Amino acid sequence: MLKKLIRIFLSTGIPFGILMGIFTSLRHGMSGVVSGLLAGAIFGGFMAGVLGYLHNRSVKQKTINRSESDYDVKQSKEIELPVSYEKAYDLCIESLDKLNKAEIENKDHSQGVITAKTGKTWDTWGDTVSFVLTDKSDNVTNVLVSSEPTHYQVVDYGKNLENVNTIIAYLKERGV
Repeated sequence: MLKKLIRIFLSTGIPFGILMGIFTSLRHGMSGVVSGLLAGAIFGGFMAGVLGYLHNRSVKQKTINRSESDYDVKQSKEIELPVSYEKAYDLCIESLDKLNKAEIENKDHSQGVITAKTGKTWDTWGDTVSFVLTDKSDNVTNVLVSSEPTHYQVVDYGKNLENVNTIIAYLKERGV
């Protein structure tokens, strides 16, 4: 969690500090640069606290058995389905209907790969959801489900965790 707070601090505080340093230096010279950088450090600390808290609270609401990886913006989980490869592939495509405005970008049946993008929400600028299917036997298929932001994001308020959990729940329900 400390790593995420540092990333929030750096990605908000540095740009803000540089801009404030430039603007205040025009009026106050070198002391303006120092005060601008100090303002950036204060702003970065404030944003790390606020965004870190909101992200943690959202993730806690979206999962029961939390692990450290649940707080990452890139999420992936694996599931073994007791169905044929064909059925699992179709279920993966159907599961995308459970997500916000998901549109398939790429699918390759022979390689067992499906990639889709979701629409923008207040949580994210959109996510990339992908499936990798592996045929283990006649009636057993392994599915790796991944979800990550389409653009650089430090926090996603648990949206990618929610995407993966929604798909896994659908596959478990329908794959039995």
